Amino acid sequence: MSIFTGTEDSLTQVTKLATENKKMIAANTVLEDAGIGVFDLDLKSETSQVSPAWKTMLGLSPDAPIAPQKEWLSRIHPEDLDRVRAADKALFEGKAPRSKAIFRVRHEEGHWVWLKSDAGISEYDEDGKPSRLSGVHIDVTEQMDEEKAKDEFVAMISHELRTPLTSVLGALKMANSGKIGELPGPISNLLQLAQRNSNRLLHLVNELLDFKSLESGELSYELTHLDAREASSDAVLSMQGYLQDGQKIVQHLPETDDPIWINADVNRLQQILANLLSNAAKFSPAETAIELGLEIKDGEIQFSVRDHGNGVPPELEGRMFQRFTQAKSGEKRNFKSTGLGLSICKQMTEGMGGAIGYFNNEDGGATFWVKFPQINP
Repeated sequence: MSIFTGTEDSLTQVTKLATENKKMIAANTVLEDAGIGVFDLDLKSETSQVSPAWKTMLGLSPDAPIAPQKEWLSRIHPEDLDRVRAADKALFEGKAPRSKAIFRVRHEEGHWVWLKSDAGISEYDEDGKPSRLSGVHIDVTEQMDEEKAKDEFVAMISHELRTPLTSVLGALKMANSGKIGELPGPISNLLQLAQRNSNRLLHLVNELLDFKSLESGELSYELTHLDAREASSDAVLSMQGYLQDGQKIVQHLPETDDPIWINADVNRLQQILANLLSNAAKFSPAETAIELGLEIKDGEIQFSVRDHGNGVPPELEGRMFQRFTQAKSGEKRNFKSTGLGLSICKQMTEGMGGAIGYFNNEDGGATFWVKFPQINP
C-alpha cells in the first residue's frame, strides 16, 4: 500500500522531479570526475553560483557554504588576474565571441591548480548590456604539468646539443678556411658538406631555443643605432656556409655611401636576415643568385631577400608566419625544418618595432622583406 495520498498528477510530478534530480546528480558526478565546474555570474550584483564540481576542484566540500565570486578572487594567482580580466573585457566590448583564459588558483591544500575558462554572455538587460556571464572551468593541471616537462626537456636537449655543435662547426670552419693547410679536393668537398649540414643543425637548435624564449616571454632586445648597409654586408658574410654548390648572394645597395640608420638589436637582426637568406638558399636551384636588397622608401629601411624557386604555394597563403607551418608539396618536404623560423622572425621583427612580409614575384620565386623606421641619430 502506498503512503502517498496525492492525486495521480501529483505523483507523476514528484516522480518526474525525482528522475530529474537523479539525472542532475549523475551529471554532476560526470563533471566532477572530468574536472569540469560550471559557474554563473550576475554582472549587476557581482555574485555567482557554482556547481558542486567547481568546489571540489578547489578542494572544497561539494556543499561548502561559500560566496563563489569572492572565493575565486581570493584564490586566483595575482599574476594571472589581469589576463583573465582582459579576456572578459574583450568579450564585453565585442572583440571576441567568448572569454577564454588559462590561469592558476590556489587549492585548499595550498598548491596551485590550473583552470581553463570558457565563458559567454548568457543574458542581457533591457538596455542591451550584458547582465549575466555563464561558463565552465576545466582542470588542466595535468596537461600543463606535462607541457612544462616537455618544454624543459626540449630546452635541456637543445642546450646540450648547441655546445658540442658550436665546437665542431668552429673546427670545420678553420679546416675549410685553409689556415691549417690546403686539403685534397675530395676531402675539402666532404668537409664543406659537413660544415653546411652542421650550420643547418645548429640553426634548428637555435630555433627551438628562441621559440621557447619567446613563448615564456624571456627573449629580450638590446636596441641600438645600426647601419643597415653594414648589417646587410655582415649577413652575406655569415651565410657562406649555408649556400649550395654554385650559389651566391648578390647585394643591391643604395647609391649613397652614407650610413643608413635604424634602431634594432644587432644579433636579432642578423638572425632574421640569416633565416630569410637560408630559406632562399633552400628553395633556389644550384648555380643561381640569391638577391639581398636594401632600399630607403617613405621613411623606412627595407631589407628584401629574393629567391629563384617556385614561390610560396597557394596552400600557405596567409599562414607563412604561423608556427609549425609546412607546405605539403614535394619540394618543401625535401628540406627538413621545425616550421618555426618565420614565426620567430615575425615575433623578433615586431618586438623591435618593425614589420615583415612577402610576395611572389611575377617572374618566379618569392621575395621576403623586413623593414624598420629610418632614424637620424
